[in-house]
Amino acid sequence: MKPGFDVSESQKPYMDVPVFPQEGPIHLDEILGRGRPLELEIGFGKGHFIIERALYRPEATILGIETRRKWVHLAESRAQKRAVGNVVVRHGDARALLKRMQPDRCFERVFINFPDPWWKAKHAKRMVVTQELGRDLVRLLVRGGEIMIQTDVDFRADAYLEELSAVEELEPLGQGGRVEENPFRARSLREIRCEELGMPVYRILFVRK
Repeated sequence: MKPGFDVSESQKPYMDVPVFPQEGPIHLDEILGRGRPLELEIGFGKGHFIIERALYRPEATILGIETRRKWVHLAESRAQKRAVGNVVVRHGDARALLKRMQPDRCFERVFINFPDPWWKAKHAKRMVVTQELGRDLVRLLVRGGEIMIQTDVDFRADAYLEELSAVEELEPLGQGGRVEENPFRARSLREIRCEELGMPVYRILFVRK
């Protein structure tokens, strides 16, 4: 590109990324295929965790949902460069999309890594991890399916525990829902950075009864 050449927002490559149908049910069988175990990452960022998880578990298909188009484009490009064929990424807001997904009881695991980067009390309404999200995930999880959340913010971890503990069909694992280690053989960039700096990572793990 020549210096000073201005590309409009609509011409940027990340504006044309995969999305879900705008209306009606979202039939995951049509998007992800049939006969393979399914996992979900909500808010996959730049795609480090989802690609590592897919490489560790090649027999499964990992669906990722991300609100930032640029990061959907980046993760898709990285998966293609590394020939990771069992990652499917889509742009959108999981809080709305989960309600439209079919069939029930299709995901074995759901991962949410370092969500909710808002600090003020007025931003609480933007929280991703809520009782409502928990109930939506309960419908989509197989029995024995797991939800893992990671954060480096202590009061957010407390809030997530409170929200998910209020969902009757979810049972906390570890010490009241807290686990020390990440058992899933994949790490997000934020997790790696926290570990390098010696910062705490709060890990929350629930299972669908």
